[in-house]
Amino acid sequence: MKKLLRISALMTAALMIFIMIGCGGDEEEKDTTPPELKSASPASGATLPANATITLTFSEKMGSVTVSPGTATLGADGKTATVAPAGEWPAGALTISVNGSDVAGNSMAAASLSYTVTASDKEAPKIDDGACNPKNGATGVDPAAVNEITIVFNEPMAAAKLDAAGDLEGKVSAEFDKNKTLKVSFLGGYKLGNEMEVKLTISGTDLAGNALATTTYSFTTMKKEG
Repeated sequence: MKKLLRISALMTAALMIFIMIGCGGDEEEKDTTPPELKSASPASGATLPANATITLTFSEKMGSVTVSPGTATLGADGKTATVAPAGEWPAGALTISVNGSDVAGNSMAAASLSYTVTASDKEAPKIDDGACNPKNGATGVDPAAVNEITIVFNEPMAAAKLDAAGDLEGKVSAEFDKNKTLKVSFLGGYKLGNEMEVKLTISGTDLAGNALATTTYSFTTMKKEG
């Protein structure tokens, strides 16, 4: 009987150890990596209109972001924040300090951004027709030479997007580079044909929040030879 009790006790102890090890293995690793400020748009060192906003991008989701001077508002993705002045940025040299912590509570190393502030920007941005590829409004474009469409603006933009693609709807995707360019790529190996009118409708705002004045980009491909 004593032998059975000893065996039972040993089995119970072994089971308890197994349970403890198993439970310990299920624990999630705590995030101890501090977040980093990956980029700012406009980049530090740029010239900034007095009524401009700045977009910050972080290495991971943030729980809080603070700036001085100005106010930071976290985006829906948690990895970006928009920095706006209280009224307008003061003219001349501007230094903005950035602090914050991620959702796990890890504090980031303090960062600073430097700008030269100029007069407020009240003018609406436009498409820079000649800088686009193909040029906005171009005719006789060789479709075989168009691997992607590049729409360029005449000033840095806070946001830009493709709203409608006409005959190319569902065949293209657009990516904004957070500066002056909106790139439109073809999906699934799609190729333009001859005698096509490409017409894209876009929208956007510049750093001061002014809406895009020209919202249509277009070109026409060349006729078939012979």
